[in-house]
Amino acid sequence: NPGRLTPCTLSHHGEAVSADDRSRPRDALRLALAASQIGCWVWDATTDRFTDDTCTIASIGVWPAPRTASSFAAQVHPDDRAAWCRLWDTALTSGGDGLFQFEYRLVRPHDGAVRWISDSGGVEFCNGKAARMLGVMRDVTDRREAVTALEETSSRLAGIVSIAADAIISIDEQQTITMFNDGAEVIFGYARDEIIGQSLSTLLPERYRAVHVDHIRTFGGSDVLARRMGERREIFAQRKSGDVFPAEASISKLDVGGKRIYTAVLRDVTERKHVEHLLEQRIEAATIGLRLEMRRREESQAQLVRTQRLEAFGQLTGGIAHDFNNLLTVITGNLELAQMCHPDEKAKAFVQRAHDAAEMGARLTNRLLTFARRRRFEAVALDPNDLVSGMVELLERTLGEQITLATSLTAAPWTILADPSEMENAILNLAINARDAMPNGGQLIIETANVALDGIDAKIGLKIDAGDYVRVSVSDTGVGMPIHVLRHAFEPFFTTKEPGKGTGLGLSTIYGFVSHAKGTVTIHSEVGRGTIVSLYLPCASAGQDAENRQRDATEIPMASGERVLLVEDNADVRTVTKTHLETLGYEVTATASGPEAVQFLGDFGRFDLVFSDVVMAGGMSGFDVARWVRANTPGVCVLLTSGYPDGVLSDETGATPRPIILRKPFSRGELARALRAAFGDNHSPPSD
Repeated sequence: NPGRLTPCTLSHHGEAVSADDRSRPRDALRLALAASQIGCWVWDATTDRFTDDTCTIASIGVWPAPRTASSFAAQVHPDDRAAWCRLWDTALTSGGDGLFQFEYRLVRPHDGAVRWISDSGGVEFCNGKAARMLGVMRDVTDRREAVTALEETSSRLAGIVSIAADAIISIDEQQTITMFNDGAEVIFGYARDEIIGQSLSTLLPERYRAVHVDHIRTFGGSDVLARRMGERREIFAQRKSGDVFPAEASISKLDVGGKRIYTAVLRDVTERKHVEHLLEQRIEAATIGLRLEMRRREESQAQLVRTQRLEAFGQLTGGIAHDFNNLLTVITGNLELAQMCHPDEKAKAFVQRAHDAAEMGARLTNRLLTFARRRRFEAVALDPNDLVSGMVELLERTLGEQITLATSLTAAPWTILADPSEMENAILNLAINARDAMPNGGQLIIETANVALDGIDAKIGLKIDAGDYVRVSVSDTGVGMPIHVLRHAFEPFFTTKEPGKGTGLGLSTIYGFVSHAKGTVTIHSEVGRGTIVSLYLPCASAGQDAENRQRDATEIPMASGERVLLVEDNADVRTVTKTHLETLGYEVTATASGPEAVQFLGDFGRFDLVFSDVVMAGGMSGFDVARWVRANTPGVCVLLTSGYPDGVLSDETGATPRPIILRKPFSRGELARALRAAFGDNHSPPSD
């Protein structure tokens, strides 16, 4: 009866077995096997038949004929059949251990279902031959399917982790690295074998290690199980090479078998940060450009308003000054009569004081008329050098001993048409203003220069017709003017002096006089560095015909294929100067500092001339650049430029002859002629 099968004592190598022991029921064992769903079977070697209990039948199914070793082997799954037969035969072989243990698939005969069977048996030998085999089996299909599913899930997860571009890293409670995927190897540069077992701090910059350790401890003690991808935290990590890079990280924690496991997913965001930085730079550049454009428009509008205000005020003051002159004529005439009728010396003194005050009023009125362009000028042909030279003695007495007066006069000045007294008054006014701006002493320089302004210059800010002009500049090394003062400098009655020490008509009168002469006035000033006021007056050869003032373009010397290295730290000046040079036919390379220019010359060196500003940021002045050029590239010519007079600049080159310095602002024609002068008469154009 299979249901009442009792276990037998196994005998190896033919040992005798007691019949009483074989027949003794073991009810307790049978119940235990049944509860565990473990079936028992016995195979008789003599009959080649199996005897099964109910649990075995439940596992393998109902057999259509008596079950034999061969019939049973036929139902074993083809993929496992060969191994089953080999193990079966081995167990029956004399001299072996007589054990049969195998986990295999069985195709049940009654329903065709494939079941996983865990089978174990032991052989009883008699006289060295197998007598029978007793065994137990169990249906483990559910367990095997669960294991297979778990293996598939694990394999799938391992595949995802392996191919992930992000770094996936697991650590234990001691923050020792226990998992390191392929993405982590690529990002950090470590091989998996050399980083597993190392501390997490190996992957962190030293200055952030303590912070990260505390962060993980805090996270481990919180109720939060994971910080998801959308909740990434930005950190800094360190590659094997030592490079520190920005990264985004998310982290989770899991308790397995009483042990805490942390898993972090880390993404390298270096490229994204670079793109964001470039985008921010572009936005910032666009914003700066927009602000500059808005400022330019505001300044243009303010300039227009100032011009309109000056025009309106000029008309008003012109009328007032005209009427006031009539009154002064009456006053001064009557004072002269009174002086003649009263021989009393005391009375004469009173009258003389009144007469002097009237003359002062007349001079003030003349200034108002000059500003209003209503006074009749007596324009004559003047040599600007003679006029300045004739004023030197007067200016020296006026300026005092603390101020040094110097002149820088062009060798062959053009003749100008101007009122001599107004020219003298203009220079005297500018000199007095400069003296007041240098309370502790300083240097004042008066310069003259021939200037040819073309259409390009007229477009970039000089409100003046194109033509030939003489520039008379008065420069000082005083306190300079802040922007808010410069904006009102030409307005009548605007003054920064104390009450009673200035009328505010000095610059406005000069503006009116020069404008009447069809010229213009410019001011360049920097706080703490001084001021330059330049008068542009048309030359006498221009006549009164505007067409004759237009300079023939053929008189501007053009380039002969020369290459020029431009050195200018002001971006706006650099741009317009580069445009000037290119329109003259030069091949131009622009740099922003002396060190950058020296680098270009050292690396490439294929330049015919270096055109450099004198005062620049970056640690090298124009004189430094000139000295380097003369020492290292003696075949390269040098031309310097500055917004300050030559006398203010100290020549640090020690070169003889001294480099030519072109005064700012310069016209296109001035630049062209200065370049040819810098090249010299013996200069040969480069060959192609």
